[in-house]
Amino acid sequence: MNMIETISSSYTGKKPHMEQIPSIRRPKDWPFPIPEITAEAINDLVDAIKRGDRYLGSLYDELDGATREMDNLDQETLVRNYYLLEEWDRDDGR
Repeated sequence: MNMIETISSSYTGKKPHMEQIPSIRRPKDWPFPIPEITAEAINDLVDAIKRGDRYLGSLYDELDGATREMDNLDQETLVRNYYLLEEWDRDDGR
């Protein structure tokens, strides 16, 4: 097998598999209630990230809209920043 065959046979078009993805909070992991529509959008996004899906733009858009259903602005901001700014993937501890 030559180098081109090796590269093309191992390329899946997806991000690295979930072993390399840090743990991402699910709706039940937050210390406050998450509205059902927001929880569904979170779960859809997290599932897609863990599967290694490449095109997540529409899922980010759905979550962006779904967080608007939250009553508490501070909690909404925490959730939005965590997922939409990918704070779950930060190594600096912030």
